[in-house]
Amino acid sequence: MGAELAEVDERYRITIPKGVRTTFKVVRGQRFYLVPYGEDILMKPVPADPAEKLDRTMGDFPFDRRTRRRAEEWLLNRDSK
Repeated sequence: MGAELAEVDERYRITIPKGVRTTFKVVRGQRFYLVPYGEDILMKPVPADPAEKLDRTMGDFPFDRRTRRRAEEWLLNRDSK
């Protein structure tokens, strides 16, 4: 699928072109995040069940106090550089 053109109407709405809707199986009422990405805008669908999506993504990832402490230390060390 190539690039598609969309236009902002007087109420700042954008209609998603049919080719994009079909390719990505967009349905009425579906929600999207609009994310600034440099000079661009990234449009990302919100999962129907975000908690279930997170569970699938994380799998059996153990998250206990020790793991959290290590993650916080890593972030603090990274931010201080």
